[in-house]
Amino acid sequence: MIARTWRGRVPARHADAFERHLLATGVADCSAPAGCLGAEVARADLDGHVEFRLITYWQSWEAISAFAGPDPGVAVLYPGDERYELVPGRTVEHHQVTHREEQDGSHVGRAPLGKGVAEGMADQRR
Repeated sequence: MIARTWRGRVPARHADAFERHLLATGVADCSAPAGCLGAEVARADLDGHVEFRLITYWQSWEAISAFAGPDPGVAVLYPGDERYELVPGRTVEHHQVTHREEQDGSHVGRAPLGKGVAEGMADQRR
């Protein structure tokens, strides 16, 4: 499993409205393609601004490329983002999920990388 992380910041006065926008655009859009395993949105208050992180989970590098396009390291941005005075991250980070534990004791261990995943992650580090 691969985690793809994007971050962006908006003025605090736009935070709640931007979160709704993010759910309707970024979360909805990435949840549609095959290979998306889920998404999380996190937010933090920072001196008059709110930083958002969208973390999506993917089955393979091919699934990420189908969503993100030919350069999966570039962030996918949406029309309307500017209404919230978004200062977007223009790039994203990809990390292989090596362990994830749920409260019920279940966990996701390190799974073998799919074809192209290791190469794609290596390309991102360059």
